[in-house]
Amino acid sequence: MSHNILMPIMNFMTRYFPRSRYKSRFYFISRLRFKALSVILFVSVVLLVTSCEEKPTFIGKGILPSNDFVSVTSSDTFGIKSYTVYDSPVRSEAQTAPYIGNKYDPYFGITNCEFVTQVRLESEWTEGEYDVDSVKLVLRITSVTGSTDLPKQMRITEISNQLHSDSAYYSNTPVDTTDFGITVDIPALRNDTINIIQINLPPSFGEYLIRDQSMLFYSTSIPDFRNYFKGIYMRLSSISESDPLMLGLVVTSAASLGDYTDYIIVYMHDKSDNTIRYDFRFLIDPIKDNARFSRIEHDFKSASPDKNIEAIINKPVLDTLSYLEGLYGVYTKLIIPGLETLKNDPSSGRIAINKAKLSIPVHYDGENYTSTTIPDKLYLKFVNSSGVKEIVPDFYIDDYHEYFDGKLDTNYNVYKFNISNFIQDYIDDKGGVLKPEIELFQSASEIKNAILKANGSKTPVKLEMTITRF
Repeated sequence: MSHNILMPIMNFMTRYFPRSRYKSRFYFISRLRFKALSVILFVSVVLLVTSCEEKPTFIGKGILPSNDFVSVTSSDTFGIKSYTVYDSPVRSEAQTAPYIGNKYDPYFGITNCEFVTQVRLESEWTEGEYDVDSVKLVLRITSVTGSTDLPKQMRITEISNQLHSDSAYYSNTPVDTTDFGITVDIPALRNDTINIIQINLPPSFGEYLIRDQSMLFYSTSIPDFRNYFKGIYMRLSSISESDPLMLGLVVTSAASLGDYTDYIIVYMHDKSDNTIRYDFRFLIDPIKDNARFSRIEHDFKSASPDKNIEAIINKPVLDTLSYLEGLYGVYTKLIIPGLETLKNDPSSGRIAINKAKLSIPVHYDGENYTSTTIPDKLYLKFVNSSGVKEIVPDFYIDDYHEYFDGKLDTNYNVYKFNISNFIQDYIDDKGGVLKPEIELFQSASEIKNAILKANGSKTPVKLEMTITRF
């Protein structure tokens, strides 16, 4: 290779090599500096935005009246107190889902239920000469709780006092009966399903019902069938801790199901021609309601000695647990003294309740109480300005009560309630009529019980609120 060609190539390579390495190093360092600068810039923007959210609140503070400022705060430090309460007697007339029988719970003892009701003629009676062939009691048992493996009997007795649809009846209303009554065997029942059963009654029961056919009519001015046959008193004849059985009924507007499901049916034939047969039903679930009521007795003394809750019922005892029982049994009363402090704080000004969520944790004992044995949904009521207990207003915000909630959250094992409207009403009540108190209860047809954490528990009842102060 000639000298004239070699020298330019060497000069070019000598000049290019260090410049190429320098450019690569410069590019790497520039990327590091750019990343660092980006991080510093991002942090600076965050700090600037955060400071901008706070400082404008105070711009012009010295020349504006104090009530022009709004503050939003959140708190869950209300120190809620839980008590176990029992009211007796309670109103029990016109129940749509009564129970017959008894159940045992080691915490609550024995609960015994009995049912008193009129029966109603299905249609207009046609007088004639009849012989009664047979009589059946047909019942649609909507729930079965307890033992079904041992024979059970039901006692049906005629009552001697007429019932009235416009009268008040209580869970301890005494029942006077005549000498007419029967005891019948209950057929085998299945748990966790609807049982439609037919119980054979003696023909004498039907003969007694139609013994005076001139009284088989209705009137608003003279004594009628309701005065002639006043009704029946239904109960299970045995009460046993070791062999309890509770039957649930639905006894109103059952015809909406397609036909009546609870009735006494009398099968007859014409005396002069036994080929002519009749049947007539006396309804327990008519479209036009019968006057009726339930008798309910809670025997707390019969509970297990190591679980008995009688010592805290209606007592000023702040136990770590509170209790809730079905069938008008014990319930939990919540007192929230922190609301009274908030309402009467002179520095609070006007208060708007943006959110108020009440969380009530449940207690499982691993044996009798699990997530599948306690109620799916609970309710809250308060004493209104007229002194009457009613459900909190949040329940009525939407048709399906989704806002109110009240359902069991099985993920966190708590019942949750939204009660912002109730608390707002309490805060706005200048007359001091409303109290910072609410009661936890179940529907009248609920038979399940629950144990709740309370007071000194590690996870007590909690109220979380978001408040705007004006």
